[in-house]
Amino acid sequence: MLSSPNKLLCLLLSLLCCPASGLLVAPARPGLRATRCGVARLQGETDIAKDDRVLVTIESLSSDYRLQMENSLEERNKERILTGQPRYEDIEDMVTKYQEFEGEKLGMSRAEAEDAVLSYLQKKALMDEGAYSGDPQEVITFVLLGALVVGVGYNLIVNGIPQ
Repeated sequence: MLSSPNKLLCLLLSLLCCPASGLLVAPARPGLRATRCGVARLQGETDIAKDDRVLVTIESLSSDYRLQMENSLEERNKERILTGQPRYEDIEDMVTKYQEFEGEKLGMSRAEAEDAVLSYLQKKALMDEGAYSGDPQEVITFVLLGALVVGVGYNLIVNGIPQ
């Protein structure tokens, strides 16, 4: 979390300036320096060291979170089957394959590979959560929404905008 007022100030400055604009933000206080994309940093402040991160492991997952990761893995296996690739047996198998494929090139430990896989599965679960799945309830909802939009549009065209 934000442990100091300076970090809160940095967060507010980054939210006020659009990152895509590439604007420089003037320092708000003498201890801050201007940076691109609206993020002000303290003089001498560095990014979090790699060793200071807490890595997520399979053993540390709660039962609910593990179930969510298993569901994401099943969705990933469906994608892999459709592309002609072999499926993963479980999360441990996915971690092993990831470490062999990517981890050796990047010099990752087993724990770092496990953290990366669980992070990927979590992002996948979050993206799939709000996605259109084609359930009958969703189809009916979107058909009714479309009918409402068409009805309102037709009414505006025929009767004009009420004064």
